[in-house]
Amino acid sequence: MPSNFRDSIRPDSGDLLRRDRCLWNPLTIDPVASQFSSYAAFQDTAVIRPLVPGVSVDADLTSAHNQLRQQMFGEYYPCAGAISVFAQKSYRFGLFPELAGDSAVRAVCHDLYEFCHEFPIMDDQLTTFIAMFRGPQIESEQHFEDLLWRQLQAMHVIDSDFFAWDKSVDSDPQNNNFSFSIGGRAMFVIGMHPKASRVARTFLYPTMVFNLHAQFERLRARGKFETMQQLIRAREMAFQGSINPMLKNFGKGAEANQYSGQAVSDNWPCPFHADKKDKP
Repeated sequence: MPSNFRDSIRPDSGDLLRRDRCLWNPLTIDPVASQFSSYAAFQDTAVIRPLVPGVSVDADLTSAHNQLRQQMFGEYYPCAGAISVFAQKSYRFGLFPELAGDSAVRAVCHDLYEFCHEFPIMDDQLTTFIAMFRGPQIESEQHFEDLLWRQLQAMHVIDSDFFAWDKSVDSDPQNNNFSFSIGGRAMFVIGMHPKASRVARTFLYPTMVFNLHAQFERLRARGKFETMQQLIRAREMAFQGSINPMLKNFGKGAEANQYSGQAVSDNWPCPFHADKKDKP
């Protein structure tokens, strides 16, 4: 990303729609981000591309989505929140180039900005953005964890030129109040991949699920979060015979430890570092 990329955003004065889009999505004029954007929705019974309705939907994107949707509705799948999101079709998704590659970094940032703009206000309906990647072939849980944090670090380098860190959370991954921030909004990230030890985290494609942090706080404020959490843990016992030891309530353990799905110690050194100017 060129150092003067931010200053290069100067839409023509007559292009009001483009200018408005640049306010929430500064990557609309980045040719790489636009080329590899994969922002998709599931409407009625079909996958659509709402940002480029005239473009045909990639067959691999449809196939990846269908496999993921089938998995969400599998017997005893533990995450009640994910099941609700898929049942209500209140999610967006995409299939991107290789995880942690430059094209994927730019494209996922681009599509997350669109996601944040599309869902500015939340009620009790959960929403999520799912980024699936065409590669690389995952060799181990450690391999996926390394790639996940490389992806998030590179996304932050781009994002920090345009948006401040969400002030409702901390930017230090060792802090119990940490959540990843993109477009000025905190996200809880969930990794999925073929080598995951937790069955619920296993998926054919390397995948990162971005959940708006504020929606969980809203559910907690309304007394609904704990009920959902108890349901998830009961279903996980039925699904795998044990509860994921890495899952903790927000504020009671480092959230960063939970992202990749690999079991890590309490003193695990997270490789992510936020730009100093973004620290609250």
